Amino acid sequence: LIAINPNTWTGGISSNWSTGGKWSGNGMANTCPDYTILSTAIYQPILTSGTIAVQDLIIDAGSFLTISNSTMQISGTISNSGTFNASNGTIEMNGTAAQTIPANAFQNNALDNLIISNTSTSGVSLGGALDIYGSLTYSATGMTFATNDSLTFKSNASGTAFLGDMTGNTITGKATVERYLSAHKGWRFLSAPTDT
Repeated sequence: LIAINPNTWTGGISSNWSTGGKWSGNGMANTCPDYTILSTAIYQPILTSGTIAVQDLIIDAGSFLTISNSTMQISGTISNSGTFNASNGTIEMNGTAAQTIPANAFQNNALDNLIISNTSTSGVSLGGALDIYGSLTYSATGMTFATNDSLTFKSNASGTAFLGDMTGNTITGKATVERYLSAHKGWRFLSAPTDT
């Protein structure tokens, strides 16, 4: 049983995350840093603009959270027993202690953009498969990311995911890099260009 905190989603008015009246405290971003999404809400939350900062994100079984064209900064943990759709959104892991993105954190393991802003020496690590469709970037130098051989940079007709500037940062573990090929005849020369 999850205790009701002031940032528990009740969703009685609409799905818009960023307006008051849908949280148990009739507001948001108050003194309680944890955000809990309950399955009993009439409307499930959708974040469609701006940047929202949370500490621990708790998604109850049967609940849905959608992030689209917006950013969610997470400084604590992700506990997802429901559905977390961030395939068109950005997640920024910005804790000060080691963070893990758990297995099956996102619907279909799909994430558009991931930003590593964690300042601990252990940084951020993957607990299971993660597919990046947009970019993996770092907000500053001295950041660490461990793939645990579970990261895939996806590629399709719309575009190819990329790894941003690595200067002063660390990535450990293997990653799979896909390259989309259109269906036409002929030979192809493939490469994975790098710079230092």
